[in-house]
Parts: sequence; structure tokens; C-alpha cells
Amino acid sequence: MTHSFLLKQPLQRQPALVATRSNAPRRASVPGFRIPCRCRFCASPAWRRRQSALTRRRHALSKQGNHHDDGRERVTTDLVLGKIAAVNGTTATVRLGDDIAGRENRPAREHTVVNSAAVGSLVKIKVEKLVLFGSVGRISPRGPGDVIEAEISFIGEGAVSDSGELTEFRRGVSRYPFPGDDVYGTSYDDWARIFRPDGKSTIPLGIVHPTVDITALLSLDQLLSKHFAVLGSTGVGKSTSVAALLHKVLEAAPNGHVVLIDPHGEYASAFRTNSIHLDVDSLKLPYWLMNFEEHAEAFLTGEGSSRERDRDILGKCLLTVRQKNYLNIKIDKVTADSPIPYFISDLLEELEKEAGKLEKAADASRYIRLKLKIEEMVRDPRYGFMFGDNLITDSMGDLLSTILRIPTQAKPLTIIDVSGMPSEIVSVVVAMIARLVFDYSIWSRGERQVPILLVCEEAQRYLPREDSVMKPAAQRNFERIAKEGRKHGISLGLISQRPSDLSESVLSQCGTLLVLRLTTERDQNFIKSAVPDWAHGVVSSISSLRNRECIVFGEAVPIPVRVGIAFLEESRRPSSNDPRFTEAWNAPQDADGMVGRVIQRWRNQRHELE
Repeated sequence: MTHSFLLKQPLQRQPALVATRSNAPRRASVPGFRIPCRCRFCASPAWRRRQSALTRRRHALSKQGNHHDDGRERVTTDLVLGKIAAVNGTTATVRLGDDIAGRENRPAREHTVVNSAAVGSLVKIKVEKLVLFGSVGRISPRGPGDVIEAEISFIGEGAVSDSGELTEFRRGVSRYPFPGDDVYGTSYDDWARIFRPDGKSTIPLGIVHPTVDITALLSLDQLLSKHFAVLGSTGVGKSTSVAALLHKVLEAAPNGHVVLIDPHGEYASAFRTNSIHLDVDSLKLPYWLMNFEEHAEAFLTGEGSSRERDRDILGKCLLTVRQKNYLNIKIDKVTADSPIPYFISDLLEELEKEAGKLEKAADASRYIRLKLKIEEMVRDPRYGFMFGDNLITDSMGDLLSTILRIPTQAKPLTIIDVSGMPSEIVSVVVAMIARLVFDYSIWSRGERQVPILLVCEEAQRYLPREDSVMKPAAQRNFERIAKEGRKHGISLGLISQRPSDLSESVLSQCGTLLVLRLTTERDQNFIKSAVPDWAHGVVSSISSLRNRECIVFGEAVPIPVRVGIAFLEESRRPSSNDPRFTEAWNAPQDADGMVGRVIQRWRNQRHELE
């Protein structure tokens, strides 16, 4: 006698009799079920008790696990996507089931998309009392019958409570699955638990993709203490994303100290109430604050051996004029780098005096050429913010207090707008700002700690990938901050539209990367080389990101995650919107003197007309 028979159409849900403790018939609708016969084995009390217990357990789990306390349907945590086929130290191969993402069983709610097994999504594997999480990096058909396999990279693990709830998440894995273990879809609750703040200092960036209401939280201390970079092509919302990030930072820390180098003059409109704006008209950056390297970069034009001889001349004369005033400042030792005020006329006189000591006119010409270059810059009104008549006094304390916002005075952000400065001097100005921030942090040891965030737009200008023997002063200063700044309480934020042109050694010092859409293959490959192998599945979607979407990697987030950045009001955005050609070209063209006003600003090198 056979104990049961298999229905020939297992996919059709049909009523079946299931033995219970009361022997009362009960309907079941399980695909592929078997109808028990009434033989001695199937009708035994032990078999009936076992079936009754299983029925009660399924019913309890259904009531307990499929609904939240507020009544909305819970996404099942037991959606099996496939089984482990092979495992190595960092990845595993998964043989997916026919219904890859459980689409037929998924409730019609948008947030349940997190159960998908698509590239870049998150899956989990139960190992002992832990749950391992992995990122799907590749999906492809393999073997006979086009069996679908996926490669997942291990990201982290979480502990599970007795009720099956994920109680904590940590990076790295301490246990590994075995071939044959089930791979599950990640539930809505899993995502919510991973991004739970747990009392840490966090800031919201946006919404975790593909959910609709789970907030992506960044650890503020991890973001700032280990540097960060915001990377993205032109026109993808990079400046707006930076503004959104800084708004959240300043809201969480209203007494912070942030310095933003703005090469395009676009951020002042985004921070009208909580920042000071220093441009070519309002910034007073005395020439004597330059160290020797910055003096050489500003005044010397030669190359090779000729430049080296000119450097020697400048260094000798600069030391002499600084020594004239060191007694007034009460210091023991003076070098060419000492920030001691001196008269620019003294430097010109010293150059002329040294030239007069030489017998050959050819040798004296070097001094004369350097003197003429300095005189030309001093007379140029565009350099008034450095060589103005009132910049000889010792204003170093006021300048540092203003730039570093000490005290904050409800304006924790300083925007250094270099857009109106001569292009020949911008690199020197940026180098000075970076060095002043770094030197202040070094010499403030023993005082009240004042961590500083230095944000640099268009970072590839000052930190190029090409390495040269004679690095510009800005590059040297930023590299020093990137490598040593954390020890002295300096955080560095780099923003770039061409990450492949950035210094690879400096970018490697950034603990967190916020990557918006990158369109060139060179930039995409550069990002792949900068992130761990297990994150490549997420990186593969960089070219398909929408505007105001980014992928966040690194220390500030528990896992690499795609984020839709929160909407920013128009009044809090940078003035970097692309021009609307059709709207502007269809507007009436009035003779309102616009060209005349532009010419006046052009000639006066001032954006504001009197």
C-alpha cells in the first residue's frame, strides 16, 4: 500500500484534507502538497500530534511575523532567493531559484522592493545565531538549463534575538556559510535596523534606495574625523548636494568651524544667515603672511636652474627685511617663513641694494627683474586685497578669528570666494588658507580644542594626480592636511567633478566617499579602484544614478548605500543652476544699460557698483 500520492498539477491550489487532533477535515492550499491516506502509519496519534503542532506554529508565526504593531503588513524575512553554491574568504556564489525575487509573494507595497536580488541589492544568510549580509555584485546564467547564479560580497553581520529580530549590525564577518545554505531577501525591518542611529551623533542625508521612508544617517564624527569627498560630473546636483550636507552639519553643530573655498562664487546665496562671505573686496590677506614658498610662487616666473637662483635671491632679501621688525613682536628666532609684518618697500630696497653690489650687469638683472615683478603686482588694483596700504599692521589675530570663526557668533561658516581674484594668484591664496588652518591647529595644542572643517571645491585644481618634483604650495599643504590633519583636529572635504584627475594618495585618505553620477569610464574605473572589491556591485550603478542621488561608501555609513538626497529649498541652494536658454532668449530685450554696467564692473574689477 502506498502512503500518499502526488497531485499531477502541483501549481494549482486545491483543498486538501489534513489530519488534526479532532480528525476534522481542514482545508490547506500549499502547492505540491500530498494527500495522506488512512493507513495505520498516517492515522497514528503521533503523526497527528506532529501535524497539529506544525499547524499551530505556522499560525503563530503568521500572526506574529507578518504585521507591524501599527497594522501595516510586514515584509517577510524568510523569502528564499536561492542557495549557496560556493564560498571563499570574501565572496560567495549563489544559485538563485526560479522566482528570483519572490515577485508572486511580494505585497504590493513600494518598500518591499528591498527583497529584490538585483545587482547592488542586499541579501542575507543565516549562520548559527548570526545573519550575514552581502551585496549582489553580478548575476549571470551558468550551466545547463541556464541556471542563474549571483556573486555576493560579504559586508557585515548582525546578531539575532530569540524572536528573530536583528538586534545589531557590525562590519566584517566572523562566520561563513556552507554550500547549500539558504540565501534570503533583506526585509524592510532589516534595512531600518541597520540604519538605526543607536544614540550616535548622526545627520540625515536622504532616503535609502529602494525604500521610501528609511532615512540614510551619516555618522557625523566618522564623516569629519576621517575626511570625506563628494564626487560627481557637472550638472548632476553636486553643489546642491554639498550645500545640503553642510546645512545638516551646521544644524547638528551650530558652533562649528567650517571654511569653504568657493572658486565660482556660488555658495554665498545658500548660507545667507549663518556664514560670512569673504571675496576680493572684503578679504584682507596681508602679503607678509605668505611663507617663503608662497612668496616664490607669487613673485617668480622662471623655470629650472634660473628659478633656483632667483629663489636664493628672494630668500636672502626676505629674511633680511623680516629681521628688521622681529624685535617689535618679541620672538627669539626669525626665518624667511616667520609671519612677521614687513614693508614691501623694504623688500624692494633690499633687492636694489643687493643688485648694486654686483659687478656684472647680467647678474644684477635678476634682482632688477624680480623687483619689477613685485612693483607690478603692488600697483595692480586686482591685488589690493593683499597689497593694500592698510595691510602692514599686525592683523594676524583678527584675520584668524574671522576665517576660523573664533568665536562663532552664530555664523560657523566662512566662505572664501576666490572667483574675482586674478587667476595667477588664486593658487597662492588657497595655499595660504590651507596652511593657516593647519598651522593654527598645530600651535593651539594645549588650548581649548577647536576642530576645523576645510572644504575645497574644484579640488583637482590644487591636488592634481600628476606628481612633479616642484609641487605647488597648495598641493603640498593639502597633502599634509590629508595625511596629518586628523591628529590635529582638521577635517578635509574635497569636492571634484573629475575624480580621475585627483591625487590618488590624497583621495585614499578620505574615509567616506559620496559619489554622484559619473559619466566617463575613466572616472568610474578610478572610483572602482578606490573602493573595496565587495563594493563593486554598488559602484556599477554610478552611471545610472539620477540627479541628487549618490552612493555613499566608507566610515560614515554602516554599509555602501544608494541615497536619494533630501530636497533643498531654493533659498538654501547655491546659485549654480544652468541657464534656461529658451526662457532667456524669448524674454523682451530692453535697452536698460546692462552692457554699460558690465563694462564698468569689468574695468573696476568689482562685482558691486557704487
